[in-house]
Amino acid sequence: MKKIVALFLALALMLGMTSAFAEGLKVGSFDVAGAGNVELGFGWWGNQVRDAATHDALAYFTENFPNVTFNENSQNWANYWALMTTYASDNSLPDLMQQDYAYLEQWVEAGDLLDLTPYIESGALDVSGISENILNTAKVGDGIYAICAGVNAPAMLYNKTLTDELGIEVPSNLTWEKFVEISKEIKEKKGYGVVFGQGNSENSITYFARGLGHQALFEKEGTTLTAEEAAGYYKTMLDGVAEGWMFNTDEIANVNVQDIAQSPMVFGATPDVRTWCSIAFSNQLAAFQAAATADGIELGICSWPSDDPVKSNYMKPGQFFSVTTDSKNPDLAVAVLNYLINDPQANVLLRAERGVPANSEVAAAIAEEVNKIDPTYGVAVDYLAIVQENSSPIFPPLPSYVGTVNADVLQKLSDEALLKTPAYTAEELGAMFVEETNSIAEDY
Repeated sequence: MKKIVALFLALALMLGMTSAFAEGLKVGSFDVAGAGNVELGFGWWGNQVRDAATHDALAYFTENFPNVTFNENSQNWANYWALMTTYASDNSLPDLMQQDYAYLEQWVEAGDLLDLTPYIESGALDVSGISENILNTAKVGDGIYAICAGVNAPAMLYNKTLTDELGIEVPSNLTWEKFVEISKEIKEKKGYGVVFGQGNSENSITYFARGLGHQALFEKEGTTLTAEEAAGYYKTMLDGVAEGWMFNTDEIANVNVQDIAQSPMVFGATPDVRTWCSIAFSNQLAAFQAAATADGIELGICSWPSDDPVKSNYMKPGQFFSVTTDSKNPDLAVAVLNYLINDPQANVLLRAERGVPANSEVAAAIAEEVNKIDPTYGVAVDYLAIVQENSSPIFPPLPSYVGTVNADVLQKLSDEALLKTPAYTAEELGAMFVEETNSIAEDY
């Protein structure tokens, strides 16, 4: 209940600022008022904070253009992609959908996303405030198929109230050795553990591979890792469980790692179901802090652990907004996209929750207002400044076979590596990852 009250108080403050930039909305050159009565579909994955912020930004658009309403569809990460894939199969995708850098190329290859280049060239979609490097992250072939909704970076969020109590200083660029040292100390003194590497995401093993000097984990032909290198990744998990400071598979089953409000970093009655940190992204800081504040926890932010944090870390488009080829009103959908990217009031309402706005002018213009309702905005901006100086170029969009690797290989191997009594050695797990990944890539 405390968390719900805190969330509604934050939203009440946010709604009190809707006049901060209350001039004509930036919708580009399209005549929105003359479009007739239209309902646009909008799909995204997110959390309670993102859902409320996105709803308010869309409601503000409707307040200014009552002829346009929205069918909002929010899901968690896993459900979102499953649902959107189903919609794509029967040509019923929403007009606008949130996209992820890793999967953009797959959706373009499937013909589901509209090339925005003609709108950019005509001026209907204004990208003048977005750097060319960020704009080009949505480029596939000769087309631009999405616009960056916010810039972020991998970020380990941690219970700073706890580390301060113990006199532990967490560095901005965190090595794996230091991470293990801190985790052992916290486990010994407070009983809090670590959740790492679980599930069907390539993110943590990609970060590991980059730390070894590989820009990307996956290429068209398969993984860049050798079996010996992959074994090093699985050894970190096996060692963490064996030493008792990393959650094993059974323990992960008893906590909620999908819902931020119930994340073991901010929720749980006893230390055995709590963690001192969460492997996340910088744009998730606001949602995590909203959940943590109700329990009196201040969060800190640093890089994910790596043997070489500078090689591993990268600046990333937080998410993208795309217009789908199923849209019956693409010109209007582009006008809404223009509003979401370029309108200051829209971005006050969005709270920079998806990341620092890609439009640098908007990012600066909204800072004072957003900081009033979300002090983490300044923290995220400061962290991104550190990352920009201590990172390497991002990897290319993932090949289309990676979704199968995530589901059929990474999920299985992470479950095995985190067993209390593992059936495989690190060397065996590393060899399985390379062999099975390359086999899947060969079949595509």
